[in-house]
Amino acid sequence: MTHRISMQAQVPLVQRGSSKLLGVSSAAFALAALGACSSPDPAPLLGQAQQPILRGQLDREHPQVMLLANQAGFVCTGTLVHVQEHTGFLLTAAHCVTEEEKGAPRLPAEQFVVLAGDDFRASSATFPVDAIRVHPGYDGSFAVDDVAIVELDLGDAIAPAVIPPLSAQEDTLVLNDPLLLVGYGQTEREDENSVRRHVARGIDGIDDDLIFYSQQDGRGTCFGDSGGPGLVEVHGEERVASVTSGGVDSDERCSGGFGVGMRVSSYAAFIDSVLSGQSGD
Repeated sequence: MTHRISMQAQVPLVQRGSSKLLGVSSAAFALAALGACSSPDPAPLLGQAQQPILRGQLDREHPQVMLLANQAGFVCTGTLVHVQEHTGFLLTAAHCVTEEEKGAPRLPAEQFVVLAGDDFRASSATFPVDAIRVHPGYDGSFAVDDVAIVELDLGDAIAPAVIPPLSAQEDTLVLNDPLLLVGYGQTEREDENSVRRHVARGIDGIDDDLIFYSQQDGRGTCFGDSGGPGLVEVHGEERVASVTSGGVDSDERCSGGFGVGMRVSSYAAFIDSVLSGQSGD
């Protein structure tokens, strides 16, 4: 599944969607320069095509949630879950960093950039990606092991306090528990936007690997929100409980059906191996 800026209409809800600041005046300019590298189709500036989460509210509370962009013109969302010296670890969806081909070949890290800020067009915080770790079980299948971690070079930038992944010990989630979805994806409005938004949902379905939430009222995630977090509170502190993966039974505007997120606690072994430097993927 792609989440290119053209935002093709498909059944799945969400598609793919010093500080090392690049010294640019805007994030759009940074991505325009990045897009000058070879690409099969010319990509428009990000600021010309992205819209925020469905019927949500402007989000200024979660600087840890950042935009992940590829030079080919597609974007996703991710969450800073760990910082080690000058390296940040952004939890996102595997389909955001792989090809739409059999076996889901991994895309090169140098094709990506991470933008911080509640409006990426106004952001000057642009970070290169050093490495990408994809869950070894991911093969491109819908909502199966759709988890990845992007390692970004923070340089001398002061990183925001991270939002840790929900551990298996902390995960007591049940139906109707609240879930706060955050992302930079498409909204119900026709006008274009580039801001981070959030929307509250309840858990309407849950199993070992997946979390589901209804979007029958037209509120939830859409194109560009892939990889973004579903946040819960544990003893007054936020945790990343889910990673937005996709959805079912929606229309081209992401209305109706259900949103689907990967249940983060089920992927604790993979996440911990990356954060501890033991992953070789």
